[in-house]
Amino acid sequence: MERCIVKGSEFQYLNHPWVYSGNVLECNAEKGSCVEVYTRKGVFLGSAIYNPESSIALRFYSRNREELNYFGIKERLLVAYEKRKDLFESPYYRLVYSESDNLPGLIVDTYGEGLVFQINSVGLEIRREDLIKALYDAFSPKFIVEKSAGFSRKQEGLPDREEIILNKDGLNLNRVIVEEGGFRFYVDIVSGQKTGFFYDQRRNREFLVNYFSGGLVLDVFSYIGTFSIMLAPKAEKVFAVDISSDALSILKENIRLNNLSEKKFVIETKDAFEFLKELAELKLKFDLVVLDPPSMVRRSKELENGIKAYINLLLDSVSILNRKGFIGVFSCSNHIKWDHVHEIVSKGTAVKGRSFRIIEYFHQDFRDHLVPAGFPEAEYLRGVLLKED
Repeated sequence: MERCIVKGSEFQYLNHPWVYSGNVLECNAEKGSCVEVYTRKGVFLGSAIYNPESSIALRFYSRNREELNYFGIKERLLVAYEKRKDLFESPYYRLVYSESDNLPGLIVDTYGEGLVFQINSVGLEIRREDLIKALYDAFSPKFIVEKSAGFSRKQEGLPDREEIILNKDGLNLNRVIVEEGGFRFYVDIVSGQKTGFFYDQRRNREFLVNYFSGGLVLDVFSYIGTFSIMLAPKAEKVFAVDISSDALSILKENIRLNNLSEKKFVIETKDAFEFLKELAELKLKFDLVVLDPPSMVRRSKELENGIKAYINLLLDSVSILNRKGFIGVFSCSNHIKWDHVHEIVSKGTAVKGRSFRIIEYFHQDFRDHLVPAGFPEAEYLRGVLLKED
């Protein structure tokens, strides 16, 4: 393997999997190749994948001298599985979480007897055939679906690609069933968002269900209705809004799948920001509002506008909230840190005559969305539950 020389001491990179392009002093390797990384003083730091066209030029996958090939990928898949297999009652979770599992840029979710993966780095893109073979050999899945699309691939200079790699039994992959918390959900893993189902919200959904005692619920950006359906048994009525008619069609199917009364739901295909303002004009009040939008800050330069958008969402939510009501607000953008969350909460609840407090902090389920001690960037989902005093 080629050698790459980087700025800084070994302690700077000891537990962190990235080297930014500005810290690379010398590296003559080809794009996507495995390299050995050293400090200027000749201290070996580990083996990494090199991409000179990315702001993250080096992504470590090992602290030893080794290539990342079929055998290395398969070994890491099995290690990731061993970390998670006893933590969940059912096989519905994130199996591989990128750098946290020493497979930089790779996401793998397990759906019972099938797998969905997403590649977000040049290194794994080049090794795609080895990855597919390793997935099959390690787990013998009935289906494998690739959902490699989105902003992260564009940052790596990669085109989008979505493909059904394997479907042994000719299953309807537009309606795969996921089980969670005693409920079942149809998920479209072919045409749905990202890898289909948002396992990262698992514990947050569980908390809200256990905490909620009844009343009117508003689920904003509801997608296929996971929050809506899990809260419905305790709710007087659930209002679900999303801009995607396809997602809401699945929500309606999920209502029937769980034998819930359709009369308990009001489902609207609308822009969430506009819908909140319409509700304010109707003078309809809710006891719980759930705000779980898609990422509104993908680049650091979008941060200011993103924070403003969140503040406006909160202000509009307060205007339709019953006294003593609750608001759960989430951000899935890594650029929005806890300080920003507190800023959003402070300004978004600054309404005369109303006073709120934080009663719970939310985050991704760390059991399968691992956050290594030296890699805080692996944490991306942040949220709070607010209660009016």
